Amino acid sequence: MKLPFKLEVLLVCLAAAAGIGCDKRATAVAETEAPPAHIVPIPQSMEIAAGALRFSALRVDAAAAAPNAERALEEVLTTLNISTKDTAATPIQLQLVDDPALGEEGYRLVVGDAIQLSARTDAGLLYAVQSLRQLLPAHSQAEYNLAQVTINDVPAYRWRGISLDVARSFLSVDYLEKHIDRMAMFKLNRLHLHLTDDQGWRIEIKRYPKLTEIGGASAVKDGRAGYYTQEELKHLVAYAQARGVTIVPEIDMPGHVQAALASYNELACKDVSNLSVYSGVEVGFSVFCLEKPEVVYLFVRNVLEEVIAIFPSAEIHIGGDEIKHPLYADFVGRTAAMVDAMGRTPIVWEEGSVAEMKPNVLLQLWNDGYAIDAAVAKGHPLILSPCSYLYIDHGNYAGQPGADWCRGEGVPLKRVYEFNPAPFKTAVGIEAALWTEFVHTDASADDHLWPRLAAVSELAWSPAGQRSYAGFVQRMGALRPQLDALDIHYYAEPDLGWADAEPAH
Repeated sequence: MKLPFKLEVLLVCLAAAAGIGCDKRATAVAETEAPPAHIVPIPQSMEIAAGALRFSALRVDAAAAAPNAERALEEVLTTLNISTKDTAATPIQLQLVDDPALGEEGYRLVVGDAIQLSARTDAGLLYAVQSLRQLLPAHSQAEYNLAQVTINDVPAYRWRGISLDVARSFLSVDYLEKHIDRMAMFKLNRLHLHLTDDQGWRIEIKRYPKLTEIGGASAVKDGRAGYYTQEELKHLVAYAQARGVTIVPEIDMPGHVQAALASYNELACKDVSNLSVYSGVEVGFSVFCLEKPEVVYLFVRNVLEEVIAIFPSAEIHIGGDEIKHPLYADFVGRTAAMVDAMGRTPIVWEEGSVAEMKPNVLLQLWNDGYAIDAAVAKGHPLILSPCSYLYIDHGNYAGQPGADWCRGEGVPLKRVYEFNPAPFKTAVGIEAALWTEFVHTDASADDHLWPRLAAVSELAWSPAGQRSYAGFVQRMGALRPQLDALDIHYYAEPDLGWADAEPAH
């Protein structure tokens, strides 16, 4: 007999050693022979039955219209050395179904006498595969043992993202590919690349080659320089699309532009004497010469045309943060209109809400206390990135070296998980941010991203009624082998019960 239950309750009960209680219904489930079911982000609903499905080989039946999900499944089975050659093996079926309740990204996963994954779209099936991947062990075994479960799952938000600052310190294509794979496991679907800033310009613009010749050769002190060719970025876009991830480019303007000014001096006003590349960490000192519209807007248009030719994302981020200038609002309004005329939706940091823009322009909220109500009243959708909860360039613990300007105590895992998006009624999603003033290596990036990014995925995917930090701790703690298998140099978080996790102060 199947016993419905709230998944968090069962999983917390499975960790009775932690001293957390559970009710009788959950105890009855926990006492069956079914193995534990650890999934992050937690599904919308889940039922578990007594017993388990045991198999050593699978027979795959995949929908022809779901190539990304089929590729992901083949990758999982190959990694675990699960044979698909035996025609008498346990069936596993990926099927497209016409079920409006699943939406564009929802899925159903049933493990009984066979394994059935169903969704309306390839994206939904891809997420079903990722849930199955977490139910399976991280390494190959002679036989596999899965709980008999029925999962029905749809995301709370359509935007589930991470912003990576590659402008201060460069991240390689190889690293970004690995990062996209890791995002996919946790059903994150937006990779926002902060491609330009004072310290570096990372995207090849063929009309302006000095942007990468000069701006691509600089970086923050002790950081890494470099840039992406247009072909490399097109490759990354395709790589991400195959894994359910949309890359959203950001060209930060009209401030944060020292790398551009150093490359093309005519973008600066005549009284500006600092035209060198920059390796510091201060902000707010550089700006295009907005008094020269015939120069600046031609540059902006030409750059955006090449950006849009590379990135098919529906949204293009035009920056607009940390700048005070009498023509600032005019610049944001004109540039947003330019993006709109090119057939894309602009994103602007929330300060840009002072400009006259169409109500469909997205605002990314990073200042916790910013008075955003007036912009919301105009209809602007929000991407939520409040710095005291979601700026994970800040420490995993108080005192970890690095950024601390937004919250001196750092942004620990529990703090990330405690963010409540509910008051923001026009929010389309949640996005963490990793700025790289003090993050200069792949290992340091991993340490700041994981496991906190898994908490972000749960906030963005799972309904509030299903979430609890205690349950997340148990599930995420159990998924440590999956992180190890992905070769992530994560922070060994004490809350997750990782014994080697004591931070060195």
